[in-house]
Amino acid sequence: MTSTYRFCADPSCSPGNSRVLLEREATYRCGDRVERASFALRLCTRCHLAFVDPAPPEDMLASFYTSDYAYYAAAGDHPSHEAGSWKYKLARMRYLDLTQPSATNRARSLLAVVAELLARKTITFTLGVPLTMSTSSRILDYGYGTGSWLLAMSLLGYSHLAGYDLASNAHRREELAANGIQVVPPGGLSELTAHSLDCVRLEHVFEHLPDPLGVLRMLHRLLRPHGRLLMTFPSIYPWLRVKDLVGSPFLDYLQVPVHLAHHSLESSSRLLRAAGFEVAASRITRRERFITLMARKQERPGSSSKDLAGSAAS
Repeated sequence: MTSTYRFCADPSCSPGNSRVLLEREATYRCGDRVERASFALRLCTRCHLAFVDPAPPEDMLASFYTSDYAYYAAAGDHPSHEAGSWKYKLARMRYLDLTQPSATNRARSLLAVVAELLARKTITFTLGVPLTMSTSSRILDYGYGTGSWLLAMSLLGYSHLAGYDLASNAHRREELAANGIQVVPPGGLSELTAHSLDCVRLEHVFEHLPDPLGVLRMLHRLLRPHGRLLMTFPSIYPWLRVKDLVGSPFLDYLQVPVHLAHHSLESSSRLLRAAGFEVAASRITRRERFITLMARKQERPGSSSKDLAGSAAS
C-alpha cells in the first residue's frame, strides 16, 4: 500500500484502481510566505473512497487549523441550551433500546423514530448513544472543537469526561478544565491507561485524520473490551451521482484539501476492522448523507476479558 492510500486498509486498493474526480489549488501560509499547492480528489473504484492526492504535508495541515478556525469558535450559552433541549431528550430515547434493551425502551425508540421522520433529520450515534450511558461512564471526545458537547454533557451530570484536540485549540482548555473535564494535551493520549474508556466519540474528525488507521488503533488500546467507538463524518455518497463535479454549486462543501477523505461505508468499515473494531450499527443521515456509526472493540484472539482487565489494572 502506498502512502497515497493510507486512508484505505485494503492492500488490493491502489492508485491504479482510482480516477480523478476533481483538481484544485489551495493557498496556505508557511511562515511569512503564502504558498500554493495543487491537489486531486481521487475516487477508488473498488471501495468508493475519495481521497486527496497528494496528502498535504504536516506543516500545511497545521496552517489550516489556527486559533481562528471556524469550528473553534466560542460556544457561548449553547451548552446549557443543548443540555435541556428536546433534541437531546429525543436523541437519548432513540438509542436507549440499543444499550438498555427492554419493551419500554423499544417503545421510546419508536417514538423517537417518528420524530426523526417528521423532522426529516437523522439522530446520529455520536449524539444519542452517550446520552443512554451511565453518568459515571468514562467518555473521550476526540477532537472536541468548541467544547460545547463536553460542557453540555457535564451539565447533565456526566462526571468522567475527557477531551482531546490540536494544540491550536488550546484556548478552550481552561473552560473545560474549570468544569471538571479532563483535557488531554496534544500527544498525551499514549499516556492514558489502556482499556480505561467506555466510549470514544469522533464528531466530524475522521475526515481530517492524516493517519486514520493509526488513530483508530490507539483508540482501540484505550477502550475497554466491547467499549464503544462512535463516529459521524462526511461521506462520498452525495458526490457519486454528480457527473460534473467541477461545475457543482456545492463544491466548497468538499473542503479539499482540509477534508482528506470522503469515505463510503465499505472503506470506513475496512479501516475499523483493521484496527480491531466491529461495526455494530451504521446509518446515512437524511439531509447531508453523512455516515454515522457505532463500532465495538473486539478482544484480541486468545485474550479473555479477565486478561484485559488485569492489564488495565497493572
